Amino acid sequence: MPRIPLNVAATLPRTLGPPPKALPSDFSPTAADARSLYRSLWRVGSLSIMYSNPGHKVIREKIREAFEESRKNPAKTPQDIKEQWERGKQSFNTRFFFEIASTRFGVEHRVISNMCVVTAEKNKGTTRSLKPAVIQNQKEVEREYTKVIHALNESMRLSLR
Repeated sequence: MPRIPLNVAATLPRTLGPPPKALPSDFSPTAADARSLYRSLWRVGSLSIMYSNPGHKVIREKIREAFEESRKNPAKTPQDIKEQWERGKQSFNTRFFFEIASTRFGVEHRVISNMCVVTAEKNKGTTRSLKPAVIQNQKEVEREYTKVIHALNESMRLSLR
């Protein structure tokens, strides 16, 4: 189990809150609700990886990406609204997943930490030329990684990227 720095330990929740409840059917999120969700996801996501670099930056970029994507493509049809509603439910599950990762340092913490490491390595790129076999292996690993994240999202109703 990793040692928790004092500045992080002070921000840890004493007990894990209750799991997210279903949102009321007449709930329509406002811009303030979206900002609040963005900030809480960023706060709890950063706490789940103990504010480490590059994880802190990766979490911020992934959350920003998701919110920018929904801002660029606003819901117009009833089908779009339904999809956006489902993503909203998943974001509450994701926040709860982050909370568990920040308190227990178990599988959830390892999943998020490894996702951050993989993304940071992918974003870093390479400055040297690679052999075709190595490039092929990297593509295969990327496909498998994407499949695992998709399966995790499907089974746990999360919205990890």
